[in-house]
Amino acid sequence: MKKRRLFSAWILVLVLAAGVLGGCGKKNTEETETSETSGKPAAASELVEQARDALAGADSMSGQLSIEMAMDYSAQGVEATLECKVSQDMEMVRKPEAAHMKGTININLSGITVDTESYAVKEGDSYVTYTKSAGQWLKQKADSADTQADASKTLDMLLKNSDSLTMEETQGEGGKKLYQVSGVIEGGDFSKLLDPSVGGVTSEDSYGDLDAAVTLTVDGESGIPSAISIDLTESYNAFMQANREAEGFDEITVTAFCVTMSGYVLNGVGEITVPEEVKASAMDMDALETSQPEESETSDPEEPESKDFEIQQNESGEYVLGTSWDDSTANIAVPAGFSYDAGSDKTWLKFNSKENDGVHELSLVYSLYTLDDNYGEEDLAQVQESTYAYMLTSGDYAKVSMEPQTTVTAGGRTVSYTKLSYLYLGTIYCEEYNSWTVLSDGRMIQCTVKEESREEACDRIDPEEILETAFAALKN
Repeated sequence: MKKRRLFSAWILVLVLAAGVLGGCGKKNTEETETSETSGKPAAASELVEQARDALAGADSMSGQLSIEMAMDYSAQGVEATLECKVSQDMEMVRKPEAAHMKGTININLSGITVDTESYAVKEGDSYVTYTKSAGQWLKQKADSADTQADASKTLDMLLKNSDSLTMEETQGEGGKKLYQVSGVIEGGDFSKLLDPSVGGVTSEDSYGDLDAAVTLTVDGESGIPSAISIDLTESYNAFMQANREAEGFDEITVTAFCVTMSGYVLNGVGEITVPEEVKASAMDMDALETSQPEESETSDPEEPESKDFEIQQNESGEYVLGTSWDDSTANIAVPAGFSYDAGSDKTWLKFNSKENDGVHELSLVYSLYTLDDNYGEEDLAQVQESTYAYMLTSGDYAKVSMEPQTTVTAGGRTVSYTKLSYLYLGTIYCEEYNSWTVLSDGRMIQCTVKEESREEACDRIDPEEILETAFAALKN
């Protein structure tokens, strides 16, 4: 039997979302088995075909995307509930190919609802995405603005599994006649549908046991879909329960895993353009990655760095930590018992414990932020909660637990932190203290304290002592 790897539910959420989007302008010319050969009532298959052709032939599409994922679990004696809800208004056009989405994401662990917005457009010969993250617009090149796993392909797969189709007549607003077609896309076909959308990351070995329950709601007069829903709750719950021990869960129950696109409007969207103020304020992530030196365990202190990111020392020997978006700085001395990591730069300052021996490792990493209306403490907390939620469902992590936010006094300052514990790749035990303090001028210093052990669970960190050491080094 092939070794199973528990995949990331967050990646699956994204490709499921692609599976209910329009796929404008991709008319299907392949023959699909219909009711005449399957022996099933003609109406159900014909409705699916009409909806598929309407989506594939459209020049534009808009609608509302909703995603719900929820699970109850216990790990290392800690019980918790993870709930993620996404609500987005979507619009896509075929020529020029572009997409725009705007809405909210809510993760119950943090209790924070985050506003999100993104554009995907073609600029010159490349596709570019603009994404609003924690109040900051980010720009990055993409392979395409289009999705490979679009709704018309989802409906093709539903037709391949036409033996499962059922149909009933229902009513919409104002008594409008609607037809609801329900069916199942079996695991093998489901994996083929999703594989292209994540660049080969997934495989039939990952998705072979997952059956997708699909519900299509069609306008009785026009044949245009009004909603498509893909529900994996039952099969994903079975998958997670079968793998719970390997992933470090005592118990786990998936209570919701569903993606729905509703309110389809075809051929009603004009040109999608990125506002000039978004372009002007966007941070170019490709340029940033190119200019930053790569982190390496064998960093050569003599190797020249980009001048824009080279960290400087002041007359007192303290390192001058900065940001990539303004001229803010903070002075950090070498913490007691630690040494400077040559892979650092002006925005990412790292120190390693002098007691590191290759088996037990301890490090401190400092970052500087300017708090304003676009980025606050709640945004930092949301990022940490999102990281935790990702780890819970990723095959790279097991025995994941997170302690609630705690506030202490360290280095004469008010310091808040959360503790994250996990086993990475089955061999490396890790504990992270994601800590931060807000300076009097509204800026924030973040320090990530990380302990790793390759032999046994981490036990070398005393929170009060290590945070005192970390923030006593802050000289502002």
